[in-house]
Amino acid sequence: MNKTHLSGLTLPLTGALAVVIILFPLQFIDGIPMLLAERLINGGGYFQIMIIALFAFFMVKNMLNPQKTGWWRRFSWTLFSAVFFGQLLLGIFVDRIFLMTGDLHLPVPAMIISGPVYRGELSVMTLIFLSAVVLSGPAWCSQYCYFGAIDSAFAGRKTASKKRRYRMTLKFTFLFLAAAVALLLRLAGAERDTALIAGAITGGAGLIIIFIWSRSTGKMIHCSVWCPVGTLVCYLKYINPFRMKIKEDCSRCMKCSSSCRYDALAREDILALKPGVTCTLCGDCITTCHSSSIIYTFPGMKPLNARRFYITLTVVIYSLVLAMARI
Repeated sequence: MNKTHLSGLTLPLTGALAVVIILFPLQFIDGIPMLLAERLINGGGYFQIMIIALFAFFMVKNMLNPQKTGWWRRFSWTLFSAVFFGQLLLGIFVDRIFLMTGDLHLPVPAMIISGPVYRGELSVMTLIFLSAVVLSGPAWCSQYCYFGAIDSAFAGRKTASKKRRYRMTLKFTFLFLAAAVALLLRLAGAERDTALIAGAITGGAGLIIIFIWSRSTGKMIHCSVWCPVGTLVCYLKYINPFRMKIKEDCSRCMKCSSSCRYDALAREDILALKPGVTCTLCGDCITTCHSSSIIYTFPGMKPLNARRFYITLTVVIYSLVLAMARI
């Protein structure tokens, strides 16, 4: 085996091994098994760990190719959304064993914020969300969110970014409303069904935005404007040390702008040599940048290594969320 081939397998093998090391101890935790296969078959959790580890190896290996990163990211994201909603349907119509806690929760991203405010306690999904943001920054909004994959699919038509008036005002307004309405419902002693109706209205409005505005603009309006979780991620992501920057040799050709579905590469962002606040580090723009002017950064690392490290880490977290995060 030559040295080049070995180096090409190092990161995929590292990712697969990390998945095994983290998931294996879950088999020894008392209570409801965290791995679905263990609930269905005694010892099935070990088989699931093996499958998830192989999947992590496969994804890291393919996503390290800059020309294919975007396609594989969207593939894995769509897969996650399909698994998430598939298990939800199985939990509703077949057996509650498919639900993470055995209880049904509304599958609307805003509930990650509104739910804990209404209940006065953190949920499993909120803890998973916060952990993912700390470890991989904004990847939640481009890899793990079950609604985001739908928004991405409808925002598939490529268009150049235009002036974004009032976007930040709208983002913070929706974030405030999500928390305020949940708090008011709690203070008013509203029944759980009332809170679920409010959450369902939020989710329904989000779907309308996806079907109409995201599709017509080619940008992910639900994720970059409407979703309160997305707004929170825009600023919590700075806890994480990964960044993207645009080098001085950028030709200002604007091709990256048309590939950014998060509307983070408008002309003013490119002139400032820094993606906008809605950037999720997804890396789609790198594929279209012919001058290689868009790079990942991490303290003490060269840009190429920072990108490889970020992709490996993100795929590992994705694999863990895929294995454990069920509604």
